[in-house]
Amino acid sequence: MRLPVITLLFFVVLQACTSKPSATEKPVEENVIVKPKGLLLIETNDCQTCHHVKNTLVGPSLSAIAAKYDESEEVVTTLAAKVIKGGTGVWGDMPMNAHPALSEEEAQEMVRYILTLETLPQ
Repeated sequence: MRLPVITLLFFVVLQACTSKPSATEKPVEENVIVKPKGLLLIETNDCQTCHHVKNTLVGPSLSAIAAKYDESEEVVTTLAAKVIKGGTGVWGDMPMNAHPALSEEEAQEMVRYILTLETLPQ
């Protein structure tokens, strides 16, 4: 009697371990790095043409921008508007191109991410 119960238990556990996740479940992968939304937006737009995380290119480095500004919502709103509309004069004579295709929310996500980079060594 004891052997059939153990055998049945074994098959139940085996089934649970080998079953595929349902359509609503997402499989958990080990060592997966989830990038912040702001970083993904930066990577999928043309930001890296002019900006690098630590080095000055055409525009200032992202970590220099983070060091210059605090993380207040007022700063986020102001800089997001500048990303969308473009601008000049804060970092020199080179104008920043406008990015009118970005939504305000997307630009704010990008700015919030950039402002977290202040801790990087220059």
